[in-house]
Amino acid sequence: MERRRGLWVASTPQKVWGLQGRPIVTRKSDINLRFDGEAFQLWEGFGGGVSEQGWDALASMKASDRLRALNALFDPEDGCRLQYARLPVGASGGARSGYSCNVTQNDLLLKNFGISRDQECLIPFLRIPLNRIRKFKTVACPWSPPEWMKEAGVAGCGRIRWEPVILEAYALYLARFVKSYRREGIIIDHLLIQNAPADKISNPGCYWTGAQLRDFIRNFCGPVLNKQKISLRLWLGALDSPDYADYALTTLSDRMAMRFVEGVAFQHGGGEAMQRIRRAFPDIHMMQSDCGSGDGFNTWEQGHATFATIQKAVSAGAEICLYDNMVLLKAGKNLNGCGLNSLITVEAASQSFVLTPDYYVLKHYSHFVDRYAVRLGLEGEWADRAVAFYNEDDESRVLVLHNPELESKRVVLDVGDHRQVMTLSPQSMNTIVL
Repeated sequence: MERRRGLWVASTPQKVWGLQGRPIVTRKSDINLRFDGEAFQLWEGFGGGVSEQGWDALASMKASDRLRALNALFDPEDGCRLQYARLPVGASGGARSGYSCNVTQNDLLLKNFGISRDQECLIPFLRIPLNRIRKFKTVACPWSPPEWMKEAGVAGCGRIRWEPVILEAYALYLARFVKSYRREGIIIDHLLIQNAPADKISNPGCYWTGAQLRDFIRNFCGPVLNKQKISLRLWLGALDSPDYADYALTTLSDRMAMRFVEGVAFQHGGGEAMQRIRRAFPDIHMMQSDCGSGDGFNTWEQGHATFATIQKAVSAGAEICLYDNMVLLKAGKNLNGCGLNSLITVEAASQSFVLTPDYYVLKHYSHFVDRYAVRLGLEGEWADRAVAFYNEDDESRVLVLHNPELESKRVVLDVGDHRQVMTLSPQSMNTIVL
């Protein structure tokens, strides 16, 4: 990996992943960025979401283009080097249509549970990286319990029936999902308790209060997973609410619930809550479970927003960062009819694909950062637009910098015995390997 040392790549709307010259070495310029000597979290990896619509997009491509697209996502030499996949438990926004793993009314023992639909799309999708990448990890997350477990007649996405027999059945449902995938040879490494629990509108979805999440984990899901002897990392989230006290803190401050909880996962926009958690609970693990957003147009402006979301999450202590959709058809929409951004978009008519701005955002973070790299502390006026990592294998330091402005910016990095001057192009994303 020595060949990485000294590289500087940049992406702008005019040119992506372009090699730059080496930074200018000087001893006189005023410093505006430096390593502060602190070392923080071990980095676990970047990843993206799989879905039925994503599988359909891959299937619509020519075989040669499909291979190139998969290499762009997973290849360690030229791609994003993704090491995680996020999959739904039942239907997600990226499903072809709504469904669950058990549609039989009041089947509390789940005699009719099955993952036959997952075997059509999600499982074949997952096997691609699992067969290519050593220690590839999976993150499962439910969008909604089966409809018969939810209150009848409630507008929007609805709520789970708050009855002990239903809550016990739903905990068993999640455990059965993990076991069913294991029988397919796929280990679920992480389980998020609920996607966007504060969202009262989206369908599929399910609204939970912070107290309900706490009680479900403490009294039902955690004990059932233990009783079933299922070994995985259970996470609170994926939280979508900025209300730190009502959601994150409610569970984090409950010792009985925290016996089962590995950490807290956030959707985009969770940076401030992550910072509060880091101050109050310095040892808790955190995950950015959805760093992308957008309306399906996949613009460079949206790419810069994604870049900033990742920077804030990693700086706050996140150890895993996932992007919502790896691949979709061009102008892909969720089940609510809203457009979705993705790392790769596929044009069905031509069977060709495009790497989106968000693809290059993620690649700027992921390509040079190894699993179990250490995040390094930064200080100076550019510290809030940068993150840095230390790779133990080749002793390299990776600096990721962001200039979303319309003019060039000059960054002077203090590296000890000298200073390195980097002129960042307008609206650029930059990765420098020291």
